[in-house]
Amino acid sequence: MVYADYTASGRAVGFIEDFIRERVLPWYANTHNDSSATAARITGWREEARRTIRDAIGGDEDTVVIFTGSGSTGAIAKLIDILGLRVPAVLQDRYRLADAIPAHERPVVFLGPFEHHSNELPWRESVCDVVTIPEGADGGVSRPALREALIRYARRPLKIGSFSAASNVTGIRADTDAISALLHRHDALALWDCAAAAPHGGVTMNPVAAAEPHSHKDAVFLSPHKFVGGPGTPGVLAVRRDLLRNRVPSTPGGGTVTYVSSAVHHYLPDAAHREEGGTPAIVESIRAGLAFGLQQAVGARTVHEREQSFLRRALASWSTDPNLEILGDTGADRLAIVSLVFRGSGERQLHHNYVVKLLNDLYGIQARGGCSCAGPYGHRLLHIDETRSRLLQREILTGRAGIRPGWVRLSLHYTMSDEVVDYLVEAVHRVAADGWKLLGDYRFDPASGAWRHRRETGLRTTLADLWDPAAPRLPAAEAGVDVLPRQLAEAARIFAAAKVADPEPGRVADGFDELRWFDLPAGCLR
Repeated sequence: MVYADYTASGRAVGFIEDFIRERVLPWYANTHNDSSATAARITGWREEARRTIRDAIGGDEDTVVIFTGSGSTGAIAKLIDILGLRVPAVLQDRYRLADAIPAHERPVVFLGPFEHHSNELPWRESVCDVVTIPEGADGGVSRPALREALIRYARRPLKIGSFSAASNVTGIRADTDAISALLHRHDALALWDCAAAAPHGGVTMNPVAAAEPHSHKDAVFLSPHKFVGGPGTPGVLAVRRDLLRNRVPSTPGGGTVTYVSSAVHHYLPDAAHREEGGTPAIVESIRAGLAFGLQQAVGARTVHEREQSFLRRALASWSTDPNLEILGDTGADRLAIVSLVFRGSGERQLHHNYVVKLLNDLYGIQARGGCSCAGPYGHRLLHIDETRSRLLQREILTGRAGIRPGWVRLSLHYTMSDEVVDYLVEAVHRVAADGWKLLGDYRFDPASGAWRHRRETGLRTTLADLWDPAAPRLPAAEAGVDVLPRQLAEAARIFAAAKVADPEPGRVADGFDELRWFDLPAGCLR
């Protein structure tokens, strides 16, 4: 198996899991107390993890690290609640509470051109006015447009810039220092969603040698599960202490108070623990610290240089293939994340999920198809206008999500070998050239957009197998890079022997068929 889906989630590391199993779990206990040996030791490890993350991102004594929720999604939601920018939907629907805020007093948030849904939808559901800043010439946030917007909303009492440090679709990076400095010159907060960028290194809350003053970040949102060694970790909010002025924690509960009687209660003065109500994700937080520590041990510079070498190699090769379209400006400053459209017959394409399935079935490559939770950016990348968007929306809401456009995303990761990268590059070329030949071997589900080989059994290992003595025990088999040429040859043999499907197009429904952008022989629906 070749894992090329690191942008979605990282992979576990044996020595980290061994450390947790052998060193941490035997001492596991709840936190919130340090009188017993177990509680004291586990609390110490968790606080060490907090400091490790703070130091890794260039934080200082005024940087508070809060473990929260699932990835950046949980961190963004946590900060919105800390800042008091959300009215519960049920109260808004019933009493229209947010409508009582005068227009000139309403907070405003500026979002970038390639936000993940996690850094867009929570702001749409907040009391803020949302202003989207378009792309600049470099593919990132347009600084002239942002400057104009900051001037236009200068009188608002709270101005926030919340941007992705890098696109999780194209890998294009924002100039975080320059944009943060611009925001601060206009008395706006600089918040950064670093879910896609942080695993590749280079996230710095307080740049030491920044070209521009005031380029610090007021908060960064992190997804440690995307790091090597990171699966099973919570989200992380790293925020400047002076923003944590809320009287009531966002999640009041056990562990957030210093004193409670039948009549009164007092919350902790320590901001980090006040915002981590309830039993925290203890082992998960320690694992997050270990994942950041591993990246620091490897070195952000090493990670960046190795991945950029892989990226240059892949882009140079794929950009010459007439059957491939690379999304985003290939000349822009970007991470080693590549999203591709595979051209089919005429003006049509190969469905992204079909391509992902072929990469899996023929080459063992784990990729991801879809819109990468970046719908607005996807509209622009795929040139979907408002009229077509409404038609797609109507069809999807009727239950035929298979019409949703998308792309195939691949990660070129520093843990890969040169042989694996070459294999990945060549496999993409071969699917682009010959993938259409195997359409007849697969069935398409218009409701979900999934493609399945006709002989696929669907058998899977289940959780219940652990308790079933009769369940087969199948150890994971590992192979070296010497098998890769044989796998390429076997895939070539399968393509050569393919029985090409009847080109008669399949019929799903009138609306679906009119919008269909991908090859779909009739046999794929039978």
